[in-house]
Amino acid sequence: MKVVVAGCGFHGRGIAYQLGGRRPEIELLVVDGDAARARAVGAKAGVPWRQVDVTDRGALRGLLGAADVVVNAVGPYHRTALAVIEVALETNTHYVDMNDDHEVAEALLLDRSWDDRARRAGLTVLIDCGVVPGLSGMLVRYASDQLDDVRHVAIRFAWNYNRAYPAAVQHFLRINSGRGPQYVDGHLVRKGPFEGGGEVHFHEPVGATHTYFTGVPDPVAISRFIPGVVTATATGAFYQPEANRLLRDMIRWGFASYEPPDSTGPSPMDYLIDYLRSPHGERYFEIPRRDVPLALRVEVTGGRSGVPTSLGFEVHDHSRRATTAFTALAAQAVIRGELGAGVHAPEAWPHAARFLRELLADPHVQIMEWRDDRPARPLSLAG
Repeated sequence: MKVVVAGCGFHGRGIAYQLGGRRPEIELLVVDGDAARARAVGAKAGVPWRQVDVTDRGALRGLLGAADVVVNAVGPYHRTALAVIEVALETNTHYVDMNDDHEVAEALLLDRSWDDRARRAGLTVLIDCGVVPGLSGMLVRYASDQLDDVRHVAIRFAWNYNRAYPAAVQHFLRINSGRGPQYVDGHLVRKGPFEGGGEVHFHEPVGATHTYFTGVPDPVAISRFIPGVVTATATGAFYQPEANRLLRDMIRWGFASYEPPDSTGPSPMDYLIDYLRSPHGERYFEIPRRDVPLALRVEVTGGRSGVPTSLGFEVHDHSRRATTAFTALAAQAVIRGELGAGVHAPEAWPHAARFLRELLADPHVQIMEWRDDRPARPLSLAG
């Protein structure tokens, strides 16, 4: 099975390292637009490498024409995902990504023609792997498997602002800028920047954190794949209040825009991110981090045997590796043909308990569970 990992950044190289030595039948190739980065990752993973820019459609078509599966680790996905999926469909290549942009989920899940094309071609297109989205949706799927019906889903998450991780800052600017959908009373609606939300009492060591409506793909995927759901909302924030104020101000003054003010200069977003990660930016944008993990809480309410039931889960990720571990496992499932043809997200997973059991083998991932008002305990999966 010929597998291409496109993108050798933090998550892409982690996926390559996990896939490279896992199964002898996987013939892995890593590619990146930066030749030095691709070479370094290929050498460490012990696999071939190539320099390929996924935005070059001709080069991408040549690359995927010789592949069975592509794992797209090149973001931001609102700029790359649909074009790579288009080429994957043209070249008869299964597709996996870590999409975290709601525009991609809306395009692929609300327009059924993408699913029709994938089914006709006999291809799996799996989007939204990672933690939020990804593990969040898998936990919703797992909860729905325990219930007779699902009515309401609430996803809440928080993590550290980190100037040294500009892609995350860029992503948070976009998803908090008021364009992201929430599913309320059976309809997708859009909330304003930093609207709604409230205080979330995460388990220790995280504690209480204020979150806001956030434009991750989950409400779209839940409304598509979880029958009968009435409400599905997602809120998130940085732990540091000053980081959230920074985002609010940058959005207010237009720095979430990708439209250049003239034909020669960078967009406000690109300028801000370049400035933020520069030595000059350190003087103005450095904010101390809290010594706590990323926290994700998923609460699902519905019914079981005619009794109203609430199921809750909380994930703590101390390492940023949960996204890598989740996506590598998901890619292996696609390689094994477990999902079948069509456009999928974790909310549509056929065997959520089995997947979560494999994921929990990673010591960096901790998941708690509770039911109704009972105390939380480590997630227990029989078998």
